[in-house]
Amino acid sequence: MSFTDAIKSVLVDNYFEFEGRASRSEFNYWWLFECLIGISFGIITTLLAINANNLIIELNLVSWLQRIQILLIVLFFVPRIAVTVRRLHDINKSFWWIFMFVPGFYLIIPLFIFIYWVMFKESDYGPNNYGHPVN
Repeated sequence: MSFTDAIKSVLVDNYFEFEGRASRSEFNYWWLFECLIGISFGIITTLLAINANNLIIELNLVSWLQRIQILLIVLFFVPRIAVTVRRLHDINKSFWWIFMFVPGFYLIIPLFIFIYWVMFKESDYGPNNYGHPVN
């Protein structure tokens, strides 16, 4: 799959498609495309901010570029997740693997286990290191 075919596949053909599979080339070209866009916006914004001769016009343009970048981040969110889920399917992994990268996901399950354990574990009978049992 070529670079342009991969981008068309992710953005047009499979925008909301979470089933099926995505090849390595489709996945890798999509991530390369997103990185190139992000780097391009970063370089342009930085150059405009550094070389601001007419400060008001330059900062206004930087502001608009940042708004466009935020819009692209929002628009690319669903296809980013979709192509990643399809790629996980291609390597015979469940979509649940994507949650490995969600901050705090690792803390949720141990927290529920701890709460369940504290709520339902029977009390020690008789005195222990922390005193006598509560009546």
